[in-house]
Amino acid sequence: MRRWLLLFFSLLVLQPGRGFQSDLAFTGSLERVGEHSVSIKLADRRVIDAMLPNTAALGAAALAARHSMGDEVEIRCKPIQPVWEAATSRFQSLEITSIRFLRRPSPEEVLTMLEARPREGTNLLQRPPGVVAVTPNPAADSNAPGARELENARRINLKYAAEMPNFVADETAVRYRSTTESPDWRPYDTVESEIVFRGRRAVRQQIRRNGKPWDQPFDALPGFKWYEGFETEISPLFDSKCPTTIDYQGRTKVGGKQRLEYRFRSPADGCFPFLYFTYQRYNPARTGSFFIEDPGGSVIQVDEESSGFPADFEFSGREEHIFWDYVKIGDDLHLLPVRVNFLVRYSDGTRYRVEVQYRNHRHFEASSNVTFN
Repeated sequence: MRRWLLLFFSLLVLQPGRGFQSDLAFTGSLERVGEHSVSIKLADRRVIDAMLPNTAALGAAALAARHSMGDEVEIRCKPIQPVWEAATSRFQSLEITSIRFLRRPSPEEVLTMLEARPREGTNLLQRPPGVVAVTPNPAADSNAPGARELENARRINLKYAAEMPNFVADETAVRYRSTTESPDWRPYDTVESEIVFRGRRAVRQQIRRNGKPWDQPFDALPGFKWYEGFETEISPLFDSKCPTTIDYQGRTKVGGKQRLEYRFRSPADGCFPFLYFTYQRYNPARTGSFFIEDPGGSVIQVDEESSGFPADFEFSGREEHIFWDYVKIGDDLHLLPVRVNFLVRYSDGTRYRVEVQYRNHRHFEASSNVTFN
């Protein structure tokens, strides 16, 4: 019986039947096979994620053994009620009904594959021969203006990202919305919560929407959901393994204080976080500026714009502005996020503006009743 299951789920042969008409079909490069889900990258760089059937746990390893990263496949999926997958730290809303192998990647495709490391959970796939890690950008001229300060900032901010303290803050987000029919900004809602930052993870509890308790998960809120990627915005700027280019702009004053300004550019599929919509995600190109303390070297502001979204992705544009400041927790001062603003444009013309404030920063207590789902 086990052998039959392994064969069945490694091949997942499509059988016509009930529900076939509602299946969604996608063709792309196999990017990841996890214990419970699969990811493929389409030609427009969108990534489609889908769960394996509950009974396919025995077949994930067999499926990975038959394929390599980059194999072109066709998957068919059916919509399901969103299921939380701990390995990828997100909800999955598709379930695979079949996988059909089409072809191996060409040598040219292997050489140009951008995937250099698992982006979501464990990846059981092996890279085909010739796939190597992303080549880091060449070191900047150490004598160029701003180069010495930038190298100091790399060291300081990567250390900060790795050692970002666990803390709790009160988050207040005010959302505004406009549409093609009503282009003026209108208040949408106010969302308040206690947010717990624990390493790279954050979870909200005691959520209130317009003053009333919200007894559903944060992801169930209608409209644009912002995320709290403070650490995940730092590493892509300074990690030498990331394909981010940086240009010094000079000294400037921000908030009445002396800062050093740098412009940055990152291509699509760089190190910045993916943006998600239900079963699809996309990692767009980013451009923007960041400002560091002078002296000191710590980042105190990042202005980022995402562009070049595929036509079938819901976003057409996105801006993010993050601000850090020194806050007192106990007897110590910590440089922590205090404010973030978002502006997003959807393909149908809908826009959201979100203004988020973080106040009352305090130590994360292990005894707090926090569940990381």
